[in-house]
Amino acid sequence: MKDHLYALGVTCIQLIQYWCSDYAPFLEQVNNFYNPNNVLDILFPVISFVDSVFASQLLLVTSFGGWLNCILKWWFLEDRPYWWVHETNYYIGSERPKLLQTSQTCETGPGNPSGHTSTAASVLVLAIMWISHIFNDRKWKTSLWKYAVYPLFGSQLISVMLARMYIGTHFPHQCIVGGMIGAFLAPALCIYISDPYIWQYGSYLKYSPKQSIKFHMTCAVTAIALCLVTYHTLLLSGIDPDYTVRLAFRWCDNPDDIHVSTTPMFAMVQCTGAMLGWAMFVTPAVARFRHDTYKRSFIVSAVSTILITYGLHCAEAAIPDDNITTFYSLNFIINIIKPLLYLRVLPELSMLPFKDKPQNFIN
Repeated sequence: MKDHLYALGVTCIQLIQYWCSDYAPFLEQVNNFYNPNNVLDILFPVISFVDSVFASQLLLVTSFGGWLNCILKWWFLEDRPYWWVHETNYYIGSERPKLLQTSQTCETGPGNPSGHTSTAASVLVLAIMWISHIFNDRKWKTSLWKYAVYPLFGSQLISVMLARMYIGTHFPHQCIVGGMIGAFLAPALCIYISDPYIWQYGSYLKYSPKQSIKFHMTCAVTAIALCLVTYHTLLLSGIDPDYTVRLAFRWCDNPDDIHVSTTPMFAMVQCTGAMLGWAMFVTPAVARFRHDTYKRSFIVSAVSTILITYGLHCAEAAIPDDNITTFYSLNFIINIIKPLLYLRVLPELSMLPFKDKPQNFIN
């Protein structure tokens, strides 16, 4: 049954590669923009410069979504089109389909669900919620913006799905599953982190910030433990969780196109580190940073964002990759630090020129 689904997906991919060949540069840009790594490394710093609460929501949705995506990939262990057409016995007695490979094709993790599509759906839904918040906050009683934004964002999500199928990294059903997960995660998680009552802050306060930090850190550590349990359960069951990496090297036309950032383990380290950092450093102070924007220096914010982002990129590039334990450990630590720098240090620095008296940093 699965082979029939895959074969139908390959036929769809061949049609997309034929019809969309003239739009290859655009589809490559779409792939780059909605790459989960780029969302955490580029889009998150930019959003933190604009709105601290929105940035904290984006970080949680992206990191939790990335963690869930990796867990589901290990649970489903589905193939990717570009290697399945070579590995399967479905086409014995007939000619095997030939799929186009690009420099973006050779991803190494299992195929279901699509992480790019899930990330795109989360970011787009989150952006709609943010725009709605702005209109409500300013009491602009109009819904005309929806007639422009909804079709635009819907076409963006379809473009991501087409891009993922065009380069042969996902079957159609994997893109659909990813999109459904991402569209659900954004509103589900942002109900929990809303403004102005982050963690039911204010008159609805149930927990002190310290209690909330402990609770969120417990959740993050539990997520990390679940990753380890899933990984070692597969090993004990006789399944190598990294077998897809070997398939990628076997069937990738250009092995130089294979990057460590596409492995499930790297994504897991990145996402769990970001989740733990979020748990430690996102407190009700984030809401204060949003509403005190008139006390923030635009120049200080811009310069600080650029310097912090550049420093982090240099630190990541300097991590030695000859020792796998050191490589993953240092990447994990850097991703823990990012929420501290962007959501706590950056706003504090930008408010320094307007401070009349010291404020409590740990709110």
